[in-house]
Amino acid sequence: MMKRLLVSVDGGKCTGCGRCVRACLTGALQIANGKAKLVNERLCDGFGSCIAACPYNALGLELREAEEFDWSLVKKITYEDLMNKLRLTSSQLER
Repeated sequence: MMKRLLVSVDGGKCTGCGRCVRACLTGALQIANGKAKLVNERLCDGFGSCIAACPYNALGLELREAEEFDWSLVKKITYEDLMNKLRLTSSQLER
């Protein structure tokens, strides 16, 4: 275990719209019981692309004890995936 940044979800602000899930490049977030949820801390890269996509200010980063990030994910992310996620996030910010 080590200390690192992970996404945190404020359930009181989250509407379950799913924008953060679509913006998450690693698949660390899912909608569960109508709210966004960090489903696997090893998948959270701590970069916060999900935060930028949330119009309700329901996401943040917190420094806490967690398992190390699964760096093998980086090999699975294509340039096209990254660009699509960035486009999605920026188009959501324009709304």
